[in-house]
Amino acid sequence: MNRQLTWILAILFVLGALLIWRPFDDAETTADDPEFREIPPDFIAEGLVTRVYNTEGELVHRINAAKMTHYSPIGLTELAAPEYSVQAKGQAAQWRVVAEQGSFYDDKTLVLERDIIISHLDDSDYLERIETSYLTIDTIAETMITDEPVAIFGENFEVRGNGMKADLRAETLELNEHVQTIFAVQRKAN
Repeated sequence: MNRQLTWILAILFVLGALLIWRPFDDAETTADDPEFREIPPDFIAEGLVTRVYNTEGELVHRINAAKMTHYSPIGLTELAAPEYSVQAKGQAAQWRVVAEQGSFYDDKTLVLERDIIISHLDDSDYLERIETSYLTIDTIAETMITDEPVAIFGENFEVRGNGMKADLRAETLELNEHVQTIFAVQRKAN
């Protein structure tokens, strides 16, 4: 019995030593693995403007960026300081969205991150701008979605919420969760 216990303890000790000795960092093996190599960009452009036209030849969308880096194998274009503009049929730009960085995918999805400001360019509308930190835009359906905190600013009001869904064609906006609304009353001068 003593001999069996000694063998079992010896085997457990050897297994424990192997587990402790075994390297847990696979970074060295992945760096040498050709499947995990860095993908070089197809092109890098500065000050590039991308315009999207409909079948009638009318401008529908425009994407500007200070810098664009395109990767064809993965269908991704990285954008530095992107600006996205939406045009209505036969009209000037109605919405402008700016952010610190973004990614444009082959499925025509634009993902924006950090310091996002959505500006309504029609001065006669009560909605002036929307601010958030993360936004997904489907450029085909012309919808914007986020689950992050949202601040909506207009003349004499401010609305805060968590998450939103917006349809740019229908010009509708729905908050997922309302947090706070502040109204500022302007008094008329006598």
